[in-house]
Amino acid sequence: MRHEKTPLPMIAVHSLTGCAGELLVILENLDKLLPYVQVVSFPFAQSKNEMRPVDIAFVEGSVSQTHDLEKLQQIRNNCRWLVAVGNCAVWGCVQAGCAKTSPQEMLKAAYGQDINFDALPATAIDKYVPVDVKLSGCPINATQFLSVTASLLKDHLPYITKKPVCLECKLRENGCVLIEKDLPCLGPVTAGGCGALCPTFGAACYGCWGPSEDPQMEAMSVILEEKGYAMDEVLGRLSAFGAPKELFSRSSNFQNRKSE
Repeated sequence: MRHEKTPLPMIAVHSLTGCAGELLVILENLDKLLPYVQVVSFPFAQSKNEMRPVDIAFVEGSVSQTHDLEKLQQIRNNCRWLVAVGNCAVWGCVQAGCAKTSPQEMLKAAYGQDINFDALPATAIDKYVPVDVKLSGCPINATQFLSVTASLLKDHLPYITKKPVCLECKLRENGCVLIEKDLPCLGPVTAGGCGALCPTFGAACYGCWGPSEDPQMEAMSVILEEKGYAMDEVLGRLSAFGAPKELFSRSSNFQNRKSE
């Protein structure tokens, strides 16, 4: 009796405006997925690619140009699950952190006055289309990526922790670089998932995974002020990775109340 093989779930990996760091992580771990999926599009890794309906579409990079937006809408229309991978896709990252400068001003600074180039204010992809899973990181964590993919292949939305980096520091029994070394560590207000990589090597967390769940910005203000750091410096570090403006307003309100 002849048995026909069950078709493998189909995935696609797309890139908008970004550094492609997430694509490298996915590529380095693709061999672990290949027994379970069919890759129909991954221009970073293969020459034959199709824009067709898939089960899972992974998108890295922010929407920064019109063709990014058109491509993103086409991807959304052709996938069941859309996963934003990396800080650029989830928060806008460095591009969005430059929001004080307009795209036109940046283009002129980089290419001269005569530049005629279409650009949009850089932003996360969920501003334009529904996103099913947000996998932050700069770059993403390989174990977390594989776990998210495994959950979606079983038709389950994955659980992704947004607990602070401090929790992972405790689990690794790291000394606190904020308390013991007086470094401006953003671990208390940054989402974990990286395994507390920077503090493990004695460096301060600089917030590249985006804000944690309900970050206590006021408490962070008090601690850093006691350490002699200016909040402007710390908020500048947070904004560099596209953290939302409401965080800064919460801290500003606290600072204003103190000065009254």
